Amino acid sequence: MGASPFSIEDKVAIVTGGGVGIGKSIALEFARAGADVVIASRKLENLEPVTAEIAKLGRRSFCVALDVRQEDQVKGLVERTVKEMGR
Repeated sequence: MGASPFSIEDKVAIVTGGGVGIGKSIALEFARAGADVVIASRKLENLEPVTAEIAKLGRRSFCVALDVRQEDQVKGLVERTVKEMGR
């Protein structure tokens, strides 16, 4: 039987607001489901512990402090994600 069309195994997810609350929970669940996870928020100090938790789950991750209201910052995040996490 083929893989589920809903599987995120070996995919890459970008989670904004990934340092606390619902965003953190989503980032960790994506990692548990097999995805590599990039997390972003305005406060880097909230992101670094989550990045470490994702690594403990055996998935690749990095974090970036940014303001999602700034289009150039979001484009930079996507470009970096493709460069570092591309397959």
